[in-house]
Amino acid sequence: AANGTAAGRAAPKRGERKGSSGAGGPDVLPSPLQGNMWKVLVKAGDEVQEGQLLCIIEAMKMENEITAHKSGTIAELPISEGAPIQAGAPIATIKSKPE
Repeated sequence: AANGTAAGRAAPKRGERKGSSGAGGPDVLPSPLQGNMWKVLVKAGDEVQEGQLLCIIEAMKMENEITAHKSGTIAELPISEGAPIQAGAPIATIKSKPE
């Protein structure tokens, strides 16, 4: 593997390990911004796919769509419509399905 192809395959997929040192690890999806939880489209126990719309945060008169960072089951959803949310606060905990 002198040409570096093996090293390329070992790189983590986008969003998989990056930033996982935060509280809760890679299962927890943190809020990317501060605002108000405008709409929650899923509930605890729901199966979600990576990229699926979970909720919408209203900030500075703009609606920001928040999507799942991975596929799995929503284990925790500590958010409610109309409530304020801080940047970095957990939006959802998504547990991967066992292979």
